[in-house]
Formats: sequence, C-alpha cells, structure tokens
Amino acid sequence: MSPSSQAPGALRRAGPLLGFLAALILLAVNLRTGIVVIGPLADGIGDDLRLDGVALGLLTSLPLLCFAALSLFAPRLGERLGLERALLLALWVLLAGLTLRVPGNYGLMLAGTLMMGAAIAVMNVLTPGLVRQRFPHRVAAVTALYSVVMACGASAAAAFAVPVRDHFGGDWRYPLAASALVALLGALAWLPMLRRRPAQRVLATTRPTLWRQRDAWVLSLFFGCQSLLFYTLTAWLAKFFVDAGTGEAEAGRLLTLFTLSGMPANFVAPLLFALFRRRRRLAMALMQVLPLAGMVGLLMAPLSAPVLWVVLLGVGQGCMIALGLTLIAVRGADARVSAGLSGMCQSLGYLLSASGPVTLGALYDVSGAWLIPMGLLMAITVVQAVSGVYAAEGAPVRADRDAA
Repeated sequence: MSPSSQAPGALRRAGPLLGFLAALILLAVNLRTGIVVIGPLADGIGDDLRLDGVALGLLTSLPLLCFAALSLFAPRLGERLGLERALLLALWVLLAGLTLRVPGNYGLMLAGTLMMGAAIAVMNVLTPGLVRQRFPHRVAAVTALYSVVMACGASAAAAFAVPVRDHFGGDWRYPLAASALVALLGALAWLPMLRRRPAQRVLATTRPTLWRQRDAWVLSLFFGCQSLLFYTLTAWLAKFFVDAGTGEAEAGRLLTLFTLSGMPANFVAPLLFALFRRRRRLAMALMQVLPLAGMVGLLMAPLSAPVLWVVLLGVGQGCMIALGLTLIAVRGADARVSAGLSGMCQSLGYLLSASGPVTLGALYDVSGAWLIPMGLLMAITVVQAVSGVYAAEGAPVRADRDAA
C-alpha cells in the first residue's frame, strides 16, 4: 500500500484523538478559572457586599471543600454514566454555578461556588483516567499539556479580571460573567465526544484500602500543603500587595506572574525528577529551596523585590503540584493502587487546603496585619518541604489487602 493511500486512513484515525485533545484543552482552561478570578476582585467584592475576610475566604475555600468531599466518590459517577458523559455533566453544572454568581448576590455566589466546586472535583478525578484511555502511550505528554493549559487559564483569569472590571465601569460582575462564558465554550466543545466509543471502565477497581499506609498519609500531607499554599496565595496575594502599598493593577499583575511562573515548572520538574531517579529525595530537596526562599522574601521584605519573590513562589509551587501528581503515579504499586492513592490524596489534601484561605482571612481580621498570616504560610512551606522529601522515595505503596 502506497503512502498516499495510507494518509486518509491515518487522518481518519487521528481525527477523533485531535477532537478529544481540543475538548480536553477547553476543559482544562475551566479547571481553575472560576476560582482564581475572585482574588483580584476581592477588595471590590468585599466593599460592595460588606464582607469580612472570612466571608471572602469562603469563596475560595468552598471549592476545595467540594474537592475533598467528592474526590472519593467521583469515580462512581464515572462508572455509572461513563467518563465522557460524566465530564459533560460536570461542565454543564460548572456553567450553571458560574452563572449563579453573576448577579452579585452573596447567597447566590455561595450556591454557585458550591456547584462550581462539585463540578471541578469530578473533572479533577476523572480526566486522568480518560487521558490514560485515549492516549495510552502519551499519558505524560498529554497530562503535561492539560496541566499547562490549566495554569494558563488561571493566569488569564488573574490577568484580565481587573482590566475587564475597569472596562465596564468598575463592575466586578463582568469578569465573573466572562468565566461563565469560558465554561459554556468548554461544554459545547465536549458535546461531540458523546459520539465516540465510551472509554473502558478503568475506575471500577479504584477502591484499595490505603488508610493504614504511612506513606499514603505523608503523600497526602504533601499534596495538601502544596494545594493550601497555592489556593491561599491565589486568594490573598493581590490584597497582600495592595495593603503593602502597590496599586490594584500592579497587584493583579503580580498575581498573574505567580500563576504564569509555575507553567514551565509543570514541564521541567517531572523531567528533573526522572533524571534523579536514584536520588529523588535530593531532587525534591533542591526544588523545595525555591518556595522557601520566596516565602522568606515575602515575609521579610515584600516590596524590596516583589517580582523575584513572586517568581520564586510561582516556580516553586509549579514544581510541587507537578511532583505531587508524579509521585501519585510512581509510588503506587500498580495502576489500581495509584488511582486509589489519587483519590485519597485529593480528598485529604483538598480538605487541608480548604482551611487555608478562611484561616488566613480570619487571622488577618483579628491581627489587622499580615505578619501572623504570612508566618503561618511560612510554617506550612516548611511542612511541605519535609513531607515532600520523605515521600519522594520508598517502597511501592500497596493496599492493605495486597500487603498482607
């Protein structure tokens, strides 16, 4: 058979995969956009709705509580509906939740945020399984792609929230409406995926018992610390810089830089980790220097070199989320255990991280300054470093019944 006759067949085979890849990219854009958009608008929302720090923190913490509560149960939804249909349902729920936030009523914003959190929780858990099915020989590359796109979505939300608000006369509801429009595009792009053959039920056996495995708990602690630091900084970093003396637009740019800085690390950190295959703890320790240095600078002299501190934090936390996902994959004894480990780490990790924005807001309200809240984040950064170094190596994590 000549190459010219083979080309149409190859294109026909590639078409569904390219269509899925495009839909996956639009889904990934929505994984953090609705959460991150609140941070740059926090001052305006708080002033207009007369909210204190705890009430504002809830708008970031509620999605994380949903992640914690639903991560263990999302695989069952994928089993019942099929992965494609479950993800499509999640996108429409996400759209409904983001739309509820647009009128600007705080009660509706809380309800919409809960719906948004539930939808993203399902997408967080089910997307890796579907990627493994559709791209079995390109799992790492496709995972890296949608991780970077997810970071791009978060960066765009941080970058454009204030300019869009200012363009519409200071009305912060318009950036919220824009995030709902992005969700609509994602849901529409996913509709053709229902015509494809449903993915196999790879998640049917993801219920291994890991609760008595010390390494699983340490990995969950590491995952929780990196998530807590990311979402807490996302919620409060802009306000921290505004209180330190920068303008709102500059604070928004610094938040954007924080999220953008993590994107190269999403690619590079797993590669460096692989190069240090026999010295993974050394690789983890070296990469922990970045967020530790950034937190020290932010705590001691925030305006002396704000760009440097933000870049160090962004690159450091980008490394941490990439390494967290990598460790979940490589520390499990097999794919079934890795899937169960993913559910446990996301459930416990997000439960821990959900306390971050609210706790920081409460400490700020009580103390009236950022010294105590930022000192707490410094302590959590140290815990992240210790747990990460410990979790980087060890025997494969097994379910209790496997270890018996």
